[in-house]
Amino acid sequence: MDNPETNNPEEVFNLHDYLEIGLRRKWYIIVPLVASILISFGVCKYLPKVYRATTLILVQPQSVPESYVRPTITDTVINRLNTIGQEIMSRTRLEKVIEEFDLYEDLRKKATMEEAVETMRKAIVVKVEEEKKERTRNSFTISFEGEDPKTVMMVTNKLASLVIEE
Repeated sequence: MDNPETNNPEEVFNLHDYLEIGLRRKWYIIVPLVASILISFGVCKYLPKVYRATTLILVQPQSVPESYVRPTITDTVINRLNTIGQEIMSRTRLEKVIEEFDLYEDLRKKATMEEAVETMRKAIVVKVEEEKKERTRNSFTISFEGEDPKTVMMVTNKLASLVIEE
């Protein structure tokens, strides 16, 4: 005789049935779990650590009314910031920063200073923010990436101070 409970395609499972299924297929759960833990540990251990420091510089517009003091610079703030950003990325300034913080020591021994400067240019991001929000009005960010967190911080601060000096 047919049992109506076993022929029903919409069989109801309870918690005990799910536990039995999990125990029968325990290796489908254990193997991927252990493999993902081992791979995560290996990636964390053997990939190089890269740190990034970013600084935000706000440029405030002239606070003295133009009727008292005529501005000598007719260019917009955004264009001036772009020019200053390009000056900071110049070879002479980056060479001074590389020598001051003794960056890319291995590369400078094997290759020319020009290659070290190019490597540093790739690690620096200067991004000018246009007037989108009140908080980021006439501002730009300078970011630098490297392997030593303290050096990365000091280089970013140096680049920011060079911009402020300009």
